[in-house]
Amino acid sequence: MLDDLTKDFHQARILLVDDNVMNLDTLLASLGNNYDLRVAIDGQAALNLLASGYSPDLILLDIMMPGIDGYEVCRRVKAEPALSAIPVIFLTALDNDQEETKGLALGAVDYITKPFSPAIVCQRIKTHLELKLHRDQLDELVTQKTAELSTAYVDLKKVHDQMVQQEKMASLGQLAAGVAHEINNPAGFVNSNIGSLEKYVERLLQWTLFIDEHMDNIDNEELIAELNSKKRALKIDYILDDIKSLIAETKDGIGRIGAIVRNMKNFCRAEDDQLKLVDLAECIDSALSIAWNEVKYKATVEKSYAQLPQVTVLPQQLGQVFVNLLVNAAQAIEDQGQITITTSLEQSSSAAKDGAHNWAVVSICDTGSGMTAEQQLRIFEPFYTTKAVGKGTGLGLSICADIMQKHNGIITVDSSVGVGSCFTLKIPLLAQTPEKVA
Repeated sequence: MLDDLTKDFHQARILLVDDNVMNLDTLLASLGNNYDLRVAIDGQAALNLLASGYSPDLILLDIMMPGIDGYEVCRRVKAEPALSAIPVIFLTALDNDQEETKGLALGAVDYITKPFSPAIVCQRIKTHLELKLHRDQLDELVTQKTAELSTAYVDLKKVHDQMVQQEKMASLGQLAAGVAHEINNPAGFVNSNIGSLEKYVERLLQWTLFIDEHMDNIDNEELIAELNSKKRALKIDYILDDIKSLIAETKDGIGRIGAIVRNMKNFCRAEDDQLKLVDLAECIDSALSIAWNEVKYKATVEKSYAQLPQVTVLPQQLGQVFVNLLVNAAQAIEDQGQITITTSLEQSSSAAKDGAHNWAVVSICDTGSGMTAEQQLRIFEPFYTTKAVGKGTGLGLSICADIMQKHNGIITVDSSVGVGSCFTLKIPLLAQTPEKVA
């Protein structure tokens, strides 16, 4: 009876709701070869079928039925979120504008009056199934694009947050460089003044020794006794003994300030993409001096450096890796603990044959709180952090991993909860001259 118009919807499910057996027979004969049909002889039966989980692609619905009429069935279907998108076509003997308006207002997509032409009903069904198919495809496309946009938004937000963080770090670097410069000036004249003070003290010491040597030549016993009493009261001997230590300690402190300032300036200086040959131990010690304020209150530091050839790296970026790892190690220690820094050479027996690397290996281990296996799997992910909210951005170790990857290196972690963590860096030792990093 039908041509090829409905063949694309052979699997479409249609629910026929009508209390008139003759109408149902006609519909079954017209539609049965082209659709998956289910029948309900009244409104309650239709609602029960839908409540059981049956979800048709279209409902062909009579209005005048015993019990629950078609209007009420349509209203309940449209009120149910899981069913509301199912197209409803009224098929009824109520042939007036008022009834049709009421049916369409309830959410029906079409209104066909009895007696009906099976061919027209079939064409109307096909049209609305096509519309539903396109609507479903559009909804699916919208869902897909929404998910893609959501993912893109999350990725963009991550990039934005990272750029903000990098901008903060750049600003912090400029600030630190400025502070280092401002510290350098007073530290310079303090160091100069200490040098002058040391010379003056040395002359005073010579003068004091001169007086002591000539005390015996003074005939006035009362004056001698008074001078000795005053010398004891002023603790001149103690001062002369201690002043040299004080000057030495002050010079050492100023030297440390100078080293910290130099390291800060080097750390904050804008770096090009030129690789340089550097001494790994010096690079680690420079980073340690920068991180020392975080480390000194939490841990003692044990160092064991092997004799290594120079490595070809971007010094500031590698220094940033060491600073991040040292600060993290200190922050992982709750009260007092130990940080151990070791360097070693890992040789590959097959390096000459297959081009494998020899490695300079750096391990930074702490006796802190440690991490679970799950945390270790995610620790290098951007924005993942084991620290409390507001204590970390989750970018430090991700940046470390990126820098190591840029150097064709490797960073790994081995950790146990309550025991501590050990981060191991492997930097390739290549027979190469400094060049630009891609």
